[in-house]
Amino acid sequence: MTVSLSRKYVFFASHRLHSPLLSDEENRATYGKCNNPEGHGHNYEVRLTVRGQVDPVTGRAVSIADLDRLAEEEILGPFRYRDLNREIAAVPTTENLGSEMESRLRTAWPRFFAPGGPQLESISIWETERNICEIAVL
Repeated sequence: MTVSLSRKYVFFASHRLHSPLLSDEENRATYGKCNNPEGHGHNYEVRLTVRGQVDPVTGRAVSIADLDRLAEEEILGPFRYRDLNREIAAVPTTENLGSEMESRLRTAWPRFFAPGGPQLESISIWETERNICEIAVL
């Protein structure tokens, strides 16, 4: 039986939405209060959804301990209490943050899970209650 399992994580970080390709006026018009030169912070919530076969011995599709270690090493540790403008090569919108997470997880995945094992299905990021981004991976 194939199932999808989701695990939720939280980290706190700051950012300023500002594109070097736009003028200061264009940045203010595009990003509004999120273009504040001093930046601002969020309590980000991230949901990793994994798809896999249920192991008949363990009853699990993925090792939660391994997924937690992966999340800590590739997402939580690198982004927690950080200025995302320094951690991401692009404007740190929720979309670009999701893209960065997907790249990091995809690269590290083989260190945690064997070929034919669980696969990352999606990444969902709540920047606020109203601003949510979902990255479909499979």
